[in-house]
Amino acid sequence: MNKLELPNRLLMSSLHMNLDEDTRQHQRLARFYALRARMGVGLIVTAGCSPDAAGKSSPSGFALDGDSEIPRHETITRAVHRAKGRIALQILHLGRHASHAGLVSSSARRAPAIPYTPRALDEAGITATVEAYAACAGRAVTAGYDAVELCFSQGFLVHQFLAPAFNTRSDRWGGIFENRARFAVAVARAVRSRVGRDFPIIFRLPCLDLISGGLSPEESVGLVEALTPFGIDLLNVGIGCHESEVATITMSVPRAAFAGVSARLRARFPGLIFAASNRINDPRLAERLLRDGCADMIAMGRPFLADAALADKARRGAFAEINTCIACNQSCMDFIFASGDPVGCSVAPDCARPEEGRFPPLAASKRVAVAGGGIAGLGAALFLARRGARVTLFESENRLGGQLQLAARVPDKQEFVETIRYYSHAALQAGVEIRLGRAFTADDVAAEPWDHVVLATGSRPRRLDDIPGIDLPHVIDYRDVLENDRHIAFPAVIIGGGGVACDVAKYLIRRAEAGVSVTILQRSSRKLAHKVGRTTRWVLMKELEGAGVTMLKSVDVRRVTPSEVDVIDRVEGRERSIAAGAVIVAAGHLALSGPVDDLRRQGIPFTAVGASRAAEVCNTNITSALREAYEFAMAFS
Repeated sequence: MNKLELPNRLLMSSLHMNLDEDTRQHQRLARFYALRARMGVGLIVTAGCSPDAAGKSSPSGFALDGDSEIPRHETITRAVHRAKGRIALQILHLGRHASHAGLVSSSARRAPAIPYTPRALDEAGITATVEAYAACAGRAVTAGYDAVELCFSQGFLVHQFLAPAFNTRSDRWGGIFENRARFAVAVARAVRSRVGRDFPIIFRLPCLDLISGGLSPEESVGLVEALTPFGIDLLNVGIGCHESEVATITMSVPRAAFAGVSARLRARFPGLIFAASNRINDPRLAERLLRDGCADMIAMGRPFLADAALADKARRGAFAEINTCIACNQSCMDFIFASGDPVGCSVAPDCARPEEGRFPPLAASKRVAVAGGGIAGLGAALFLARRGARVTLFESENRLGGQLQLAARVPDKQEFVETIRYYSHAALQAGVEIRLGRAFTADDVAAEPWDHVVLATGSRPRRLDDIPGIDLPHVIDYRDVLENDRHIAFPAVIIGGGGVACDVAKYLIRRAEAGVSVTILQRSSRKLAHKVGRTTRWVLMKELEGAGVTMLKSVDVRRVTPSEVDVIDRVEGRERSIAAGAVIVAAGHLALSGPVDDLRRQGIPFTAVGASRAAEVCNTNITSALREAYEFAMAFS
């Protein structure tokens, strides 16, 4: 890549970690990058780093807008270089997506979910911003970065000039494509002039916008042509943006769905090096894309959250050992856009923690029983075994995975199988004894000298026994639909409005003929599936609405009859009857406690994890289940 030689064709894409803006966390961020460098990734790209104050995510956002910032960046580059790695600084100006009052853009148009309206840059502001990009790139060289990536895509500032959806100007910076591309060209020219021709510049360009008013395919090609004179050392293919009308990074997107975009551009520009991205989570798939000529490099971001050692495991051919990114977004993208907590990974609960990858041995050998082989039980067994405990896992079913097995039957959620595969394999590798078809009972409590018992017995669907008619034969719980593929007579009514209820609705409309009637009834006044993350909920709701699913909130179910469900609308205070050939209950779960009394009688200490922790109704998901299992195992002594 220019004169930078890379050991392989894996690029770790830029990931905002919610650590970047806290200067006290630069050491932690450095360790995060260094671990992945040590594990062999070819090139790391940092989180987006602003070239000036206006482009920061917040007033304290990640930046390299002054020489005083250089030492903190040297902390990162030195750590990566000590680990024999290579790292590029992504220069990213958020434009109208910044979360502070001083934000700017091409035009004074507010972005969705941002409370501030940006100031449209004038001529002087544009000139100053272009110079800020160049100065930032120069500081990146001084700080020891091996390359810079100019992010011109994903809906950020440069993209806000490029796309008519964002740019409403009528001067020389707006209107026809040549004018809208003028800012991108100016930035590219200034940066190349500052860093010299031998320093690698990666361009992340908008190649498929997926928004009304986005760049046309011809304009994307024209942008590449306009920037080629300034040395595109790697073209990182950008797909979509935060305002795209089509999902691009969720589990519902097929693997490598957008690799064809890279392939077409690579054929059009055979002299350039291309990186394909978006929903590529398996190195074997990545290798096929390379061999098929789709790209020269493969850009993965979230897969390196799920498994820091992905590159090393791929090199060794140890594919079964890879903890695969399932694109659930719960601990990464949802944290970025909602919680503000440090980004992590739902399937790798130690991700980005200061102790990531380290499992300190127990002071003394411990004999531990784990009751339950769902994801919480599997996680607890694995993490305890990695610390040296002798672990026996009991599972009443003849397979591992628990609720994840059901979740994997929902359309577009087959990736959950990868998590079951990884944790099952890793637990066996770590020496966990697994006893399938064996519930942990009172006899097992007394059979062996356990030092501790982990109760991960999970949950059962909640029944609504107080509703007259709930015991009619056409009333079933959601497991009969997902697990047993039970025949459903339409119209179908689903009682419950959480993520499971909405997933069941999706399952029904996908497997039935078009035009079937599905109604969801939710007692709460909250939005349906309110606990589903921001970056994925909209995709689910869009499909249900498009299929004509009726979604009712603030309704109480009064009774179920052989052909109807009678409800009362609490807002309007009126009763109504809804036709129902089948009634499916998906109204939450109740915790299963396991042999607690027997453990107490024997004086054996025990800890509940996952759904078993709940006093009654539980709302555990994969993130909380594995986090609880990990934190318990790390604190265990």
